[in-house]
Amino acid sequence: MLVDWSRLDSLKQGDDEDDIIWLEEMVRSLRKNMNSRLENIKSFTEEKKSVELQAELHQTKGVAANFGLAGVQKNVTEAELKLKEGNLEACLALCQELPSLWEQTKKELAPKFPE
Repeated sequence: MLVDWSRLDSLKQGDDEDDIIWLEEMVRSLRKNMNSRLENIKSFTEEKKSVELQAELHQTKGVAANFGLAGVQKNVTEAELKLKEGNLEACLALCQELPSLWEQTKKELAPKFPE
């Protein structure tokens, strides 16, 4: 399971319709945000810009944690660690997995939060 549903559900205050609508809007915003972040990560990996890549991985890790995107969070956490250890190649390999992982995550989100 790529989504921690309990974390995502904890963002709303019960089953109030306004909270449900708010969370749906947040997930729509999340999709746009993550697409932009993944484009940045792709660009930074291609250009081997380690400083920028580390900052983007760190921010992406936080967003993923906040929304319960467990698979993405695990991947970017490992990538950030590899980069900090000086293992750029391992970091780049993990970053190359992100687009596919994000697509799988979006599919998991889709039944509850359609695009």
